[in-house]
Amino acid sequence: MIRLVHAELLKLVSTRLLTWLGLLTLALVALLLSLTAANNSADELARVGQQRDLAAFAAVSALVALILGIVASAGEYAHETIGHTFLVSPVRERVVAAKLLAGTLTGLVLGASAAAVSLALTALWISVKSVPSHLGSHEVLLAVPGTIAAAAIAAAIGVGFGALLRRQTGAIVLALIWLLVGEPLLAVAGVQRYAPGHAIAAVADAGRRSGELLRFWPGTLLAAVYAAVLGLAAAFAVARADVT
Repeated sequence: MIRLVHAELLKLVSTRLLTWLGLLTLALVALLLSLTAANNSADELARVGQQRDLAAFAAVSALVALILGIVASAGEYAHETIGHTFLVSPVRERVVAAKLLAGTLTGLVLGASAAAVSLALTALWISVKSVPSHLGSHEVLLAVPGTIAAAAIAAAIGVGFGALLRRQTGAIVLALIWLLVGEPLLAVAGVQRYAPGHAIAAVADAGRRSGELLRFWPGTLLAAVYAAVLGLAAAFAVARADVT
């Protein structure tokens, strides 16, 4: 199993996919954070909550990790390399499990990188505007593990969803439509907070109490359940799929 995970990690590292998605994540964090900080007055930026909000822009890594997970699993079908993978490891359930673990680890790295950049940029803007720093406060620091956990779980969900659909473009489009259109519609029924995207948002929102989201631990548990269910469904479907 360790060799399979290593092989999946090598696939991610040896292609340009991880590099470009990593750079995209850091660029989005830098752009959104800088635009917000530039429009904040010194008094606004001096508040703990505002500094927390700036650091929380690292949560964009969860969305990128979701796409990364989809591509990591469904991409092999698109490039027709999945047959070679199954020849090396005929037990397909083990391949899906290895992809889930590799995706989760990659999501951890992506989330940690985004958190580090967001904290560094927040500190830079605090210095530029000469306001007191609260980056060492409990409220701000909680954003770091929340971001990392959210990216890891989102990547696992992406791997399961991509392996289940086995269509890279279709899976990405459906995931984005669900997040942008599907989940907002659930607000009518009052169950929006239990949707996958909102569960991941609750993980990233660690330490805060938003009425629209679950608390951190219930959100983490629910998001992990989504990842596990999709992973099991993907393993079942992949084991019975015809691969040429």
